[in-house]
Amino acid sequence: MELSAVILAAGRGARLAPLTDHRPKCLLPVGGRAILDRQLEALTRAGVRAVAVVTGHAADAVEAHLARRPGIHSVRNLSHATTDNLASCHAARDHFTGEATLLLNGDVLFEDGVLNDLLAAKPTPILIAVDRKPLYDADDMKVMTTHDRLSRIGKDLAQADGEAIGVTLLRGEGRALFLRQVTARLAAPGGGRALYPEALDALARGDQVGVRSIHGRRWIEIDTADDLAAAETMSWR
Repeated sequence: MELSAVILAAGRGARLAPLTDHRPKCLLPVGGRAILDRQLEALTRAGVRAVAVVTGHAADAVEAHLARRPGIHSVRNLSHATTDNLASCHAARDHFTGEATLLLNGDVLFEDGVLNDLLAAKPTPILIAVDRKPLYDADDMKVMTTHDRLSRIGKDLAQADGEAIGVTLLRGEGRALFLRQVTARLAAPGGGRALYPEALDALARGDQVGVRSIHGRRWIEIDTADDLAAAETMSWR
């Protein structure tokens, strides 16, 4: 299967200041290697050949870093200071190519098994990786599911039976469905500040999004200094 990937790495990472004052979160080191490098290496091992990284904050630093990796494209979200990652998806819309595209948040680390689980799952136009835990907090991208289908997704859900980890697989028609919804939401009131899971939520209401549990796999979203310290204690690969 011909695979592409889009990595969303335009955000400022304000909660990691001052580490992110002059460089983006994706270039922070974990175990001596940048988060972005670890993602790119995991994608390569999964068979991905075409990758686009959406930049914004400290874009020059990311582009200079990627110059060491021929074939990796960078796309600037020129409005990154006033928009969120739904706008970054729109900026990279021409890079959702091949037979399927992996969409990654630029601040998530994961063991190889996460991508393997998604790629080995029953083919579904849109498939998101979810984990389960006893309690969910305000910052979790919470989900409600029905069997292997997504019912709702959002940080403000009153009830949840899982959380999206920030790794989504879009196959064939799933990409067109997703990108159309991205464009529609971006044009709606408040669209500039919207997160791309809002597009997934709209599609889920039409029963168009599947879920794949990766419970037991190692992964972490790096938002704070505590997260960064925790990532240093974990084994990756």
